[in-house]
Amino acid sequence: MSFPYRNCVFDLYGTLVDIHTDEEQPSLWSDFAVFLAGMGVAYAPDALRACYLRLCREESARCAARLQAHGIPGPEEIDLLSVWRSLGDLAGLQITDTQAREISRWFRCRTTIRLRLFPGAADTLETLHRLGCRVWLLTNAQESFTLPELASLGLLKAFDHILISSSFGVRKPSPAFFGQLLAGGEDPSDFLMVGNDDGCDCRGAAQVGMDSLYIATEQSPPRCESLPRSCMEIADLREIPALSGRISGI
Repeated sequence: MSFPYRNCVFDLYGTLVDIHTDEEQPSLWSDFAVFLAGMGVAYAPDALRACYLRLCREESARCAARLQAHGIPGPEEIDLLSVWRSLGDLAGLQITDTQAREISRWFRCRTTIRLRLFPGAADTLETLHRLGCRVWLLTNAQESFTLPELASLGLLKAFDHILISSSFGVRKPSPAFFGQLLAGGEDPSDFLMVGNDDGCDCRGAAQVGMDSLYIATEQSPPRCESLPRSCMEIADLREIPALSGRISGI
């Protein structure tokens, strides 16, 4: 048995990982203010929330401007590490990279309600490797909390290559982010994208010539259109290794 693609690319959150986060919890910003105070960064809870949201907007605008200046199609992706450093700067304290990562991890853990693998996720990745397929991660996320979460879920070594949008300043469905998969000169027809977002994952893959599989999960956004012709819907991750031919040829 062989797999019809040389490379299988996975989205993470909502595809392999069942996740629920909540940044609207009543005590979040007071707890966050206490945590930052321990680093010498002083904010009142309401001021902290307002400043965080403003800094995110400003960083997003700067990132979008950089993409436009270089003719790179968006959407943009900020790196929250820059936001945490700016919070420190405004409070008169320089935040080190180690501290910024600590803040990012605390914030993510505090806002995470549920984090677990979907059934069959780990087995599917392992089976694809046994079939001689290279397994990639292409995810819209923050490197500073995604890598620790991959480690906690036992997935850090499950991928041959890991591409996280915050490291590139651009996210799916931008062809610039999908293009990172092809940096080694690979043929896009040798890639299969698997995701739970028909726009970001499936249409994003189609625009660069890749086939895709769509899987609807609780985290999937509403589907507004029919799936691309180069996409097939599946109900379970465990269907993937049994794929007998390329989607475009079915």
